[in-house]
Amino acid sequence: MASRDLEQFRRAFRAGERVAGKVLSRPDAQHAWVNISGYELLARTDTDPQPGTVLSFFIAQLSPVVVLRELPRPGQASPETDPRQADILTRGFRAARAELEARPPDLVGLPPHSWPPGDNLAALKASFLSRLRKDAPAWAAFSRVARLVRDINTLAVIRTTGRFLYAPWYPPGATEHELFLGVEEAGGIREILLAFRLAGPELVRVKALVAGGTARCLVSAQYPGELPRDGLLPDSLAMGRKRVRLELLARPRVLDPGEPSLLAGLVAPRPGSFTGVNLRV
Repeated sequence: MASRDLEQFRRAFRAGERVAGKVLSRPDAQHAWVNISGYELLARTDTDPQPGTVLSFFIAQLSPVVVLRELPRPGQASPETDPRQADILTRGFRAARAELEARPPDLVGLPPHSWPPGDNLAALKASFLSRLRKDAPAWAAFSRVARLVRDINTLAVIRTTGRFLYAPWYPPGATEHELFLGVEEAGGIREILLAFRLAGPELVRVKALVAGGTARCLVSAQYPGELPRDGLLPDSLAMGRKRVRLELLARPRVLDPGEPSLLAGLVAPRPGSFTGVNLRV
């Protein structure tokens, strides 16, 4: 769809609106074309709507990509796991992570003043694991966290939308790390969510939409004014053999400390997601 048509769509609707859309066709098992007020939206779905089905959507965002969340139909079963199981795994993960973070700071991470942290994730990971292996109790705690992360990824609500990870090597000096890699949408767009606690700004969240070699990022912090003066994010990150340029879309926002943690928000009961990635008329 032409960029001008996309702008018309954005002008016609507002984030937070509820709209109806009719399923036109299913190009594959993960996507559907949906007609919303004359616009056809190519979207990813983890439900199985048939052509002709009219669905209700909540407009979660309009920029930089259009994101809709499908509202449940009457009698529709949710793909979520038993909330009790999710709660047990979430609490177990937090307890094991706290045990690991109780180890000496020079073992499990670099001090906060060692900013910027570097831009090679593989090197940071290798350094972190090398230090960790020298301390048997710390390695055992890390292994328990890893086992719980594997169990968390078996939850239907996680495995149908992406992958949850624990990567305490980035950023170093932080605690309470949580990371989520969304599935790659049509057009090669992937959502990445990162959460951690850092001395000064306290709770921090980063949301990135990655396409090609660029990650467009939004940062929220409990105390944005306390973020590192040189910036929270480097200009780019080396991810394996690929280097991704980081682009900050706006000034850091204020994060409500009362919000659920990243993991709690991922496993909380919610409507199925339906994320738009392309438009045509």
